[in-house]
Amino acid sequence: MADYKIDSHKLWWHSERVEEWLNNTDCGPIYLEIGLTNICNHDCTFCGFDYAQGTNTLPSKVILENLKPMKECGVKSICYSGAGEPCLHKDFPEIISQTNAAGIDAAFSTNAALFDKDKAEKVLPYASWVRFSVDAATPETHAKIHRPKRASPESDFEIVIKNISNAVEIKQKNTYPVTLGAQFILLEENKHELLPFAEMCRKIGVDLLQIKPYSRHPPSIKKLNVDYNNCQLLEDNVLKYATPDFKVVFRSSRMQRISSQRNYSHCLALPFWAMINERGDVMPCDIYYDQPSHSYGNIKESNFYDIWHSERRRQIMDSIFEKGTSGCKEGCRMDAINIDLWKLKKRELSLKDILQKGSPPANVNFI
Repeated sequence: MADYKIDSHKLWWHSERVEEWLNNTDCGPIYLEIGLTNICNHDCTFCGFDYAQGTNTLPSKVILENLKPMKECGVKSICYSGAGEPCLHKDFPEIISQTNAAGIDAAFSTNAALFDKDKAEKVLPYASWVRFSVDAATPETHAKIHRPKRASPESDFEIVIKNISNAVEIKQKNTYPVTLGAQFILLEENKHELLPFAEMCRKIGVDLLQIKPYSRHPPSIKKLNVDYNNCQLLEDNVLKYATPDFKVVFRSSRMQRISSQRNYSHCLALPFWAMINERGDVMPCDIYYDQPSHSYGNIKESNFYDIWHSERRRQIMDSIFEKGTSGCKEGCRMDAINIDLWKLKKRELSLKDILQKGSPPANVNFI
């Protein structure tokens, strides 16, 4: 069974980049998240980017022209996600294929309602992984949580399951190496459906199911209360659904980090990644996703390589470091990396300690 290292991080398989950071306090980014649009066909109760949704779409020409500068800057992987649904971008299949052609691993997150058979056939040969956000095992709970914005003879849930099934069939028929994963954000409203959902995913034939905690983005409008303190029995039961061909990842480590205090006071992880929103702003992380004041620069106006090596980026990173982690998202995307980078900085770890032996985990460039 593939090792996905989802509840930890994969930075230690990039020791050359870590060494660059140690020597220069900076380095080229390994991983980017890009929002193709902030338009969405769902209004999920757990959405962290509700405050950033609107009517903007990043022109495909801007993205494609920046793939080479991104690669030259050191980018190894891109996940197309952000504040909206990537399948709503008219050139979505071309963007995925051209990212792959540029020598950058491509992936995306989707609610799957628009990921029809035609898109799957065009995209799956070029994607490293796909994350289907489903979060329910029945049409009723799916509608309650995802709150689709369109009316259809079929429920969006039925369309989602059909589209995922088609994607699995296309992958298996063509033996594409893409990882197809289902995501379940664990909420009070859907806990009772986790085990039926695991059974459904196993029958459909996806490669992976990951169960994630909800963690609110500080700027988010929505705010949910979820208690993750008594999940051991649920974790034990859902892990029983795993098989040699179906991996189940219950993100208990992240759940623990959400409910515990950070053991570091400043973010060291910013040099290893960045986000680009649908307006083209290169942002330090999702906390600043919709804040132009913290934009490193805009890829509509300058190329990514020049933005990354600009004095403005250095100044913004310095200001964020000085501010510290007050106001940061609990259990953020770079939290596990930060924990280990601080051990490295304090010399509780050395480069020799972090050198990885053996085969790297699946999708190693998505740190």
